[in-house]
Amino acid sequence: MAPVSAAATARMYVGAGDSAFLEREYVDLKYAGVMDVVPGTMDGKRGVEVTYEDSRLDYATLMRVYWRHAEPTQTNGQFGDIGDAYAPVIYVSNASERAVAVDAQKNLETSGIFGDKPCAIPVVDGSPKTFEPDAESERNAFKTNPKAYEKANAKREQRFKELWGYVQFCKDRVCGYVRFAPKCTSTCLKVFPEYLERNSGVPTLDGPGVKITKK
Repeated sequence: MAPVSAAATARMYVGAGDSAFLEREYVDLKYAGVMDVVPGTMDGKRGVEVTYEDSRLDYATLMRVYWRHAEPTQTNGQFGDIGDAYAPVIYVSNASERAVAVDAQKNLETSGIFGDKPCAIPVVDGSPKTFEPDAESERNAFKTNPKAYEKANAKREQRFKELWGYVQFCKDRVCGYVRFAPKCTSTCLKVFPEYLERNSGVPTLDGPGVKITKK
């Protein structure tokens, strides 16, 4: 019997404020092909190292998770975490990854989903020059000490719900419609094509006859 070959792995390095928040999101993808998530300090900035099986999970999918949990118009930190240590950053290991990251950021900016300010998260070629992993006792901080993150998480979740949540509404007196990520329109859908399918056949929120019933 032929030996079972080891799964091909890849790594990505991204930061967006306190690394506990990104750590939580990527750990939740272990069922889909994420093998390990290590929070730490990358070239002086907080972030995560994500190791994944690239035959099961592609870079673009991982980056969609990132965009849904970052504020690309804020480059001096993220939300209430201000300073160089919390500044967002994306590292890319090749031209293909650079194209995914740069094109997505441009499309999100053009769509206006994040407002009128430019989306300006730095995209850096190569791996971090230094990566200092957190001690084992400091990992999974969000899950082991949720009270410490309660206030910061509430602010983030409010913003992300506004951007990526859903709206229930009536249109021309017909109720029960649900539209997901209603602000993701035009070029945003190039980054998140899944919303085209999820909203297929659902009326838009533009024009008369619309009554929002739940956000």
